[in-house]
Amino acid sequence: MRRFFAVTAALVLCLCAWVGAGAQTRAAFEVVSIKPIPGPTPETIQDRTFRPGINIDASRVEITFTPIVFLARAFKVNPDQIDAPDFARSQYFAVQATIPAGATSEQVPEMLQTMLAERFKLVYHREIREHAVTVITVGKSGMKLKRLPDDTPISPQTRVRLPDGTTRITTIGKLSALFPVMNSFGGFPRSVDETGLDGVYTWVQDQAPPSPDRTFQETTHDSFASMMEAAGLKLEARKVPEETIVVDHLEKMPTEN
Repeated sequence: MRRFFAVTAALVLCLCAWVGAGAQTRAAFEVVSIKPIPGPTPETIQDRTFRPGINIDASRVEITFTPIVFLARAFKVNPDQIDAPDFARSQYFAVQATIPAGATSEQVPEMLQTMLAERFKLVYHREIREHAVTVITVGKSGMKLKRLPDDTPISPQTRVRLPDGTTRITTIGKLSALFPVMNSFGGFPRSVDETGLDGVYTWVQDQAPPSPDRTFQETTHDSFASMMEAAGLKLEARKVPEETIVVDHLEKMPTEN
């Protein structure tokens, strides 16, 4: 009997040591700086002084966004597959992190999970839920935009203020290039492309000036919807079952740098 307890105790100690070693070897950034920053306003978006973004290379990670985006990158899902408190979608942070020597960019999601657990005290679980998406198809009249040559250079947005205060935004690129802005600022659920269009086009979006009666997101939503309609495309709302990361706990502010 004593031998049984001795063997059991040894196994428990070995298991604890193995778990501890696993915890110690969890991928983590070498240095992480997290600073809260002001969120976007119509003015800072208009003059392009607010620049959210994600930049990941072999040695550094720079992300300027909300915790929802950190979570989506960490768990390799879309932002709408994250169930988190409202502040996780409204408070912006600038994250600068160093990838340790010998680690790879493929380990960044795990490093982000470690960062969220250590600095934001993240606790979560997984569920399967239905999620709203915006399906884009070609309308009955067909695509109205002329396809540009495939070797046409993709160009960043250009903005021109029209006499009536409307901002005309012109983008040269594929349909998928519009999705991040539609989802982030246009208020659309995640976009799914069922058009079969893979070409390069010139997209023109007329955005009305700010109005006290309407939010910036409502105005942007309407301008995207009008642009799609003018291009001969149709927007349809659907729901699909997908994995969801449910946040049980997340601190509003990270621990100190």
